[in-house]
Amino acid sequence: MNRRVLVVDDSEVTRAILSRTLRNAGFEVLEARDGAEGAMAALREQPAVVVTDLEMPTMDGFPLLRLLKADPASNHIPVLILTSHGEAASRYWGLRTGADAFLTKDFHPRQLVETVTRLAAEPVTPIPGQPGESLDRQAIGPVEVLARVARHLDASLLQATVINTLLERGLEGTDFHQAAAGALEILGQVVDAHFLAVAMGGADQGLIQILLQDPIRATDVEVLGDLLVHGLDLAPDTAVELRVSGERGEMAVDLERAVWLPLPVPEAAGVLVFLPRDPHDLSASPGSLLVALTGHLALVLDNARLSQRLRELSTLDGLTRQLNHRAIYARLTEELERARRYHLPLSVVLCDFDHFKEINDTYGHLTGDAVLREGAAVLRRCLRNTDVLGRYGGEEFLALLPQVDLAAGQAAAERLRQGLESHPVRLAEGTEVRITASFGVAARDELGEAQSSDLLVSLADRRLYEAKAGGRNCVRP
Repeated sequence: MNRRVLVVDDSEVTRAILSRTLRNAGFEVLEARDGAEGAMAALREQPAVVVTDLEMPTMDGFPLLRLLKADPASNHIPVLILTSHGEAASRYWGLRTGADAFLTKDFHPRQLVETVTRLAAEPVTPIPGQPGESLDRQAIGPVEVLARVARHLDASLLQATVINTLLERGLEGTDFHQAAAGALEILGQVVDAHFLAVAMGGADQGLIQILLQDPIRATDVEVLGDLLVHGLDLAPDTAVELRVSGERGEMAVDLERAVWLPLPVPEAAGVLVFLPRDPHDLSASPGSLLVALTGHLALVLDNARLSQRLRELSTLDGLTRQLNHRAIYARLTEELERARRYHLPLSVVLCDFDHFKEINDTYGHLTGDAVLREGAAVLRRCLRNTDVLGRYGGEEFLALLPQVDLAAGQAAAERLRQGLESHPVRLAEGTEVRITASFGVAARDELGEAQSSDLLVSLADRRLYEAKAGGRNCVRP
């Protein structure tokens, strides 16, 4: 076992006491008068333990500690800090910067020996740093030490700056995708990559954001999305929201070279994926900036994910994941006010699934839930991105069609009717349950001067009952 201990203190008396105590316990002692000498001695001699004071001239204990713990040549060396009783803040900061143990300066000699013996005996695995650096230990002098301190301080400052920017952009986002898009833009400025992507998956939802920094072909983007979904290991039929920013093009990429870094997210799965432009890029090597940022990135994205989830719980129907009654009615009020202000058309479609009670009575309520869930998904796919869909109540759904007049609204309702009719729900045992629905359509222009959400929905509801009276599975304008 390595028995060399480096004692760093500007007081000759303190150094003498420490050295005598350790030599009497069988240790070989090296001495240094300040942090700069201590750094040179530690890098050259590779002691088993460093014992250092905090307040010293030239370089005090904190820069010494940061250098030893940040430099690949010395990060495996345990450091014991000597503090006074009144230096609680110093002990806290020392722990944050990597100190392995503390003793107050009124220590008993036995405490010093026991602590140093324990630290020297503990197996310590060096933390990998950036490869490619050779170290001539005997050539290390004051200039080299100061250069290393400056380099590590610059690296720490860069990391802190990126972290702060990451947190700021993440907090600006109103949902997961906005926070993720902002975070990926920041990372894209410090990582030279064809694309960057983040994905998070919980018990009932997967969220994926992809940033294209080069014009990658659409087929590769689709494959990347599939890989991200598979990597989240989601339960079957879990809803996935995938968004892509950046321009697609004709560039083919080798997705097998993509780097996958796990994101530490409690009670969820998370991953950061990027494809370096340079095959020899070291962005994902242990100790790199990107690896150091994964914990902060996970915090930002998980916070955004949970915030989005809370908002969804208050606005989305839990079964169909469409807007609930309160939310769809609030959107109708907003859209109606906008249409009146700018003299724009607006139509609504009220839909009611036919013979839904018979489905529940025949197949059970779980099948009824599946019919509602699948039926809502079909309705959503048949609508435009600018249209709004909500579960109005029971088996009724309300669709808002901005800038759509009555004739176009009737055509949209017919597409919804055909979509439902052509997509039966397949049960686990192989049985198919066919869905049809009746539709009532109403437009803002029909109401004259007395326009309100209640009147518009009431008109659509009256026409819905006309459709049911007319044999169901039809549309009434």
